[in-house]
Amino acid sequence: MPHEPKRERKGAQGVSLLQAPLSPCPIPDISDDELVSISVRDLNRTLKLRGLTREEIVRMKQRRRTLKNRGYAASCRIKRIEQKDELETEKSQEWNDLEVMKDNNRKIREDIETWKSKFEALRKFAIAQKIPLPPELDSI
Repeated sequence: MPHEPKRERKGAQGVSLLQAPLSPCPIPDISDDELVSISVRDLNRTLKLRGLTREEIVRMKQRRRTLKNRGYAASCRIKRIEQKDELETEKSQEWNDLEVMKDNNRKIREDIETWKSKFEALRKFAIAQKIPLPPELDSI
């Protein structure tokens, strides 16, 4: 199914929000990885102990939320790609199985035709030689 291209959202200054850099971290000794992995309780304690302003605290929490959302989006993309790959593999296997079944079906039909012609030849031979046939074979 075709996907619509992502629409690029613009911020107040006309900068793309899809690729907009995050505002600098008010606490330089906390990396993005640490910010994402630290518990909320520890983050709140750290921010409080550092004596940051309310605005800086809000910016840190927004940064953390943005980073976490990026991580969730990335894992969803990976999961979607993996599922697509699995489904494509399964589809290929189903098509292969279908081809095998068609070949088996064709062979069985050919076998049936072979047995029918052999039976008909034997039946004609029996009639020509006046060999009585059981009643159940007469109606075939």
